[in-house]
Amino acid sequence: MSKEARGRWRCDTCRDGGGSDSDANSIDSQKKKRSDEVYGNPSKAEQAILEVNQKLNTLLAAVEDIKELKNSVNFMSDQFDVFSEKVMTLESTIADLSKENTELKSVVTELQYKVDILEQNSRKTNIELNCVPETKNENCIEIVKAASNVLSVDCGEIQTAFRVGVQRRDRPRKILALFESSEAADALIKAAKTDKNITANQLYKGWPNDRVYINENLTSYRADLLRRAKVKAKENGYKYVWLKNFIVHVRKDDGERVLTIKTIADLERM
Repeated sequence: MSKEARGRWRCDTCRDGGGSDSDANSIDSQKKKRSDEVYGNPSKAEQAILEVNQKLNTLLAAVEDIKELKNSVNFMSDQFDVFSEKVMTLESTIADLSKENTELKSVVTELQYKVDILEQNSRKTNIELNCVPETKNENCIEIVKAASNVLSVDCGEIQTAFRVGVQRRDRPRKILALFESSEAADALIKAAKTDKNITANQLYKGWPNDRVYINENLTSYRADLLRRAKVKAKENGYKYVWLKNFIVHVRKDDGERVLTIKTIADLERM
């Protein structure tokens, strides 16, 4: 471009508006505005940086919380595993103890039954008279002899006879009699069960016409077993409950099979 041409050249803005100083100032102002928009002033920049830092701190805190939560979850998982192992060990121990307890119960029941047999055998020569009026200065041996005479049974010599149990106003205590032989005791009991109408008035004329009962002298275990068998029989419609050789027997009806009740567990078969 020649010197003359360069001297005549103007930019588009100057060419359109004449290129005044005010136009030049406007251009500079626009440039500064754009610069401020790009870089911002120092106060706004600091505020932006502060906000970013706050958000970063919040994120870092959240990350730490997540790490702690993860550690807690891992710890709880480990503790749960330990707890599960302990529970399994306890369950195994309980199962072993339960089995051992069942075995011990079986042994105790068997031993109890054997001891009861020995005790019951020692009572074979004994009988009990129930519902006999109780009087002052009574002679229990003579009362037992009177019962033998009424039932026409020769019981031989009676070793001893006496009242047993706690004295009560509403009912007389039972009389316990000891014979020389179990045969004599069995004969009197059998006769009393055959003739179920023996009364106190037959033993002594001044006594009431109340029935007198003559039974085996059972151990406390067998007496309780007999009582339970009677209750169970009533509940389940059993017709017969009786003793034979000091053992409880039950039968639901005529022609039905007889069940032998030797232990409490046998009651479950009724």
